[in-house]
Amino acid sequence: MSGPGEGEVDAIARRFQLDGEIVAVARLAGGHINDSFRVYVRGPAGARSYLLQRLNPQVFPRPDRVVENVAWVTRHITGRLRAARVPDWPRRVLVLVPTRDGGEWLSDTGGVWRAFVFLDGTMVRQSAASAADCHTAGRAFGEFLRLVADYDGPPLHETIPGFHDTHGRFARLEAVARADPCGRVAGARGEVEAALGGRSLAERLPPLLASGEIPLRVVHNDAKISNVLLDGRTGEALCVVDLDTVMPGTALYDFGDMVRSMASPTAEDEEELSRVAVHLPMFEALARGYLETAGAVLTSRERELLVFAGRLITLEQAVRFLTDHLEGDRYYRVARPGHNLIRCRTQLALFHSLTQAAADLETIVSRVAAIAERFSRG
Repeated sequence: MSGPGEGEVDAIARRFQLDGEIVAVARLAGGHINDSFRVYVRGPAGARSYLLQRLNPQVFPRPDRVVENVAWVTRHITGRLRAARVPDWPRRVLVLVPTRDGGEWLSDTGGVWRAFVFLDGTMVRQSAASAADCHTAGRAFGEFLRLVADYDGPPLHETIPGFHDTHGRFARLEAVARADPCGRVAGARGEVEAALGGRSLAERLPPLLASGEIPLRVVHNDAKISNVLLDGRTGEALCVVDLDTVMPGTALYDFGDMVRSMASPTAEDEEELSRVAVHLPMFEALARGYLETAGAVLTSRERELLVFAGRLITLEQAVRFLTDHLEGDRYYRVARPGHNLIRCRTQLALFHSLTQAAADLETIVSRVAAIAERFSRG
């Protein structure tokens, strides 16, 4: 999918209900999936800006369903915030801008487009550098779960089928390892064996979800600190963004992904594996923040499985990186040869650390759950 030209973007932007005349359009760097632009306008209310995006159909086969999910969920969150009389609610939820004919997205030969009000004076962090960062992110995703816990709108679409189907991810790895389409298995045999050695973990959640012992919820499915919008002045978490993967799932997916992406201070492609380990203060801060806001929503069974969730999603991500490496780096962008294999090794090292520290992590969750319960009671 080639990038749209400046004239095309300007013409698309004019088909949305923007509050003013367009004065500039700037492409936003850093997006790995969608084409994103900041549209500056000037009108009766002064200068403001919007986020204009074209969704990637290679990742989202039905981008219209992605926008429908976003519209339904943000509408629900807006209702919750307004009912609670949150004074700055427009800064605490993404607001879709309708098209000039009243639609929530625009579809043309260039793809599916949508626009949001751009929240000025905000920032994001690309990684968690401290326990305080982990606490902030944990609270943000816990608050998101709390706000959507009573969602009663239309059933959400599964925008990426099998996104957290861990059993399916293992089956895919096995099939690719057998086929060896790029001749890379010989150089990754140890990683394949290590990843498949944890396959039994994939069998634990499906029966619990099928029986209802673990509730199916509206969840984010990409819970990392870079998807938390922060106030640029105070650093306070305002809202969770990048809602394209919001769909039915379990809260354990989100907590597990936070553990995977934040509980170790190392990057997800750290090559010095001796440095990759769960950092207990970061894990504790993450769990405390999440339980302070989501603790009253979670069932006791969900709380019991939080540590397991961290191990499961870390291993699942190792499998995904390894599969992509064996398939020729088709999904994840790579910066150097073997990049996805390096990422896989890092995830496997973190998985090993989480497994070794499981007893300590369970103790932390029990302790912070009690603290969070007292916190929530005021």
